[in-house]
Amino acid sequence: MSWGLYRNLQASLKDFLVAQAVTDSLVDINDESVTFRIGKSNSDWELTTVGMYFESETAERFELGSNNRDDKQLVIIDIYAKNEADRLDISKWLVDSINNGWRYYTFTGNAVTPDSPTKVAGGLVNVNFLSNAPVSLGNSTIEFEAHRHQITINVWITGSW
Repeated sequence: MSWGLYRNLQASLKDFLVAQAVTDSLVDINDESVTFRIGKSNSDWELTTVGMYFESETAERFELGSNNRDDKQLVIIDIYAKNEADRLDISKWLVDSINNGWRYYTFTGNAVTPDSPTKVAGGLVNVNFLSNAPVSLGNSTIEFEAHRHQITINVWITGSW
């Protein structure tokens, strides 16, 4: 069964970022690879991790009385870094990497290799940055959250999908 729009959007973003990290030789301050995950934070995640997830959708009418909608999805990208230097460097790398968008793929689960779904290229995901800032949780925060950064983006797909 093919995955839905939201799952495909998350998986396409993760797929793009993993490939871009390899291309750019992205590592943290300790020369360790950065991990990419789909979903909200989990205490089992190790630092440094970038998590991404679909948050909500807007579907405003293009014009009064029309059922044609301007569908846009809100995607949250959280960076969980070991220190401030990694937080700053990885957030800048993320913004630069996704600024021009990425390819949207339709994924289909594969029973034989569940960790490697089949993917078919679709349209392009366009990006509008909404926020890009550290998450300040005060002084009593746990180490996992101490150097957290959040980027929120509005995205929409153009072309065939």
